Amino acid sequence: MGKFKNEYDVIVVGGGINGLTAAAYLQKSGLDVAVLERRDELGTHCNTEELGVPGVRYNMHASGMMTLASPAYKDLELERFGLEMLTSSEWGYFNAFLDKTAVMFHLFDANPQYESWKRMNVADAEKFRRLSVYMGPHWVELIHRVFYEIPSNANLEYFMEFINNCPEVPRGWENMDGFQIVEAMFEDERIKTAVLSCSGVLDAWPWQKLIGPIGVVLLGCFTLAFGWCYTARGGSHAIPHALARCFMNYGGAVMQACPVDKIIIENGEAKGVVLSKHAVYPEAEIRAKKAVISNLTPGPTFLDLVGEEHLEPEVVSAVKGYDYGNSVMTVHYVLSEPPAWIQLPKFPEVENAMVFNIVESIDVWRRIGKDREAGILSDPPICDGGCFQGFAMADNTQAPEGLHTLHLWPLLVADPKNTGGFENWDAIRESYADKVEDLVLEHVPNLKKATVSRLVYTPLDIYRRNASAVLGCWGGGSIIEEQFYLKRPFEGCGAPRTPISKLYISQSIGSCPGATSLHCGYIAASGVAEDLGIRDQDWWKTKALEPYIDYCDRVWKRKYKPAVG
Repeated sequence: MGKFKNEYDVIVVGGGINGLTAAAYLQKSGLDVAVLERRDELGTHCNTEELGVPGVRYNMHASGMMTLASPAYKDLELERFGLEMLTSSEWGYFNAFLDKTAVMFHLFDANPQYESWKRMNVADAEKFRRLSVYMGPHWVELIHRVFYEIPSNANLEYFMEFINNCPEVPRGWENMDGFQIVEAMFEDERIKTAVLSCSGVLDAWPWQKLIGPIGVVLLGCFTLAFGWCYTARGGSHAIPHALARCFMNYGGAVMQACPVDKIIIENGEAKGVVLSKHAVYPEAEIRAKKAVISNLTPGPTFLDLVGEEHLEPEVVSAVKGYDYGNSVMTVHYVLSEPPAWIQLPKFPEVENAMVFNIVESIDVWRRIGKDREAGILSDPPICDGGCFQGFAMADNTQAPEGLHTLHLWPLLVADPKNTGGFENWDAIRESYADKVEDLVLEHVPNLKKATVSRLVYTPLDIYRRNASAVLGCWGGGSIIEEQFYLKRPFEGCGAPRTPISKLYISQSIGSCPGATSLHCGYIAASGVAEDLGIRDQDWWKTKALEPYIDYCDRVWKRKYKPAVG
């Protein structure tokens, strides 16, 4: 750890992957930065651990790695610092159906996806072709401007106009929900369901207006737009390791076992932090000359560390009303043989596909929406968080030879009224996992016979590990219109900047995609760098998706082809 210092240019509170991303960018830009982490390990939501069968690595939280889509992959030289991205198949994702069919999504080439969809519905495949031809040439600019630039009215107008001009998208789409727009765009019930499920992986829920249609159009048809069906060699924890190596290589300081008790506010400005009495430097005061970045979610940041006495009443009200609602449990299997999908005879490509969801129909989504509105735990459950079968297929370090892994993400109401609430998860974890297993058994009949071990990880477990994940939220908070884009994390915050001068937030900013895209940390670093006049770095030039396009060519030896033709 080195000699203790009590002053830095920038202090980052929380050593999650987006805090590390912001820290690494600013340290590489020439600032003196310290990361303060409560635990003795970085990357809480990107943890990979051996918790059951010896030699099997469990990716406890983060699963779909979107890091190749991030400018940080190149800017921060993450390959140089040990990050190697892997996948089990060029088929990234599929939605399985009981009629033994599957809607397939390709990782980097729209053409085989088009051909696969033609087997399901020719008219819908043609609609996908027209969408890809329109959207494909614009993915780099679109994703960079919308997800990797500080939210702005200009970029919002650009994005809305882009969708307005999109073929197949009906006028007035922004006043529709996801169900309405998918019904207007496609014919086949299975394709409609799969598109909703693919967008649902990234929390763009179909029952919402505006958010639902954006999910369908932007996310639902195109896994190749983000390349999220990957793992890292050694597991997801390789991402914080690579970020930390980069950060420390450029002189950054990491202080683990250093929980922060409060952020020092003087004359309306963030001036530093005071560590907890439980820190390795008990109650130490560490000053920040230029900025403090919180990588915690809004509640812990503003209510616990800043304190209500430093906030305007409307900010306190907004933070107290912040919606953390979306959560999951993960069910981890170790298997003695690979999953024997009932879809294999008709769709052999599902055998090695990295990710899957099991949602049988649009009516399932409608039921889930009603359950969420009522605040109850869905029975039967829904598997739509991006369920992985490809970890060990892609990476032989994640399971010994002869063993396979399966990682299920049933979507949940974290504090269900019908099962005793948030604190009762310990009592119901196994019985609810049994229901999830029953759902999967319909598609993978050898699951029970092949099971060597099953481990259940609940929203309560997530919160115990990371108190910033209120109600076990996996992504920093719900993606709802009241917390979307310019209003994120709450209206008036102005993220990555906040109502407190020199205090920035690197969590819950922007919108989807998921945290492993590193966009929240990238945007936070951009805000600090702009305010300090150091943003124009020669090496800080990469656009979103460029590392992924390069990776396809360099590693896969296949060209990235986002448009059919």
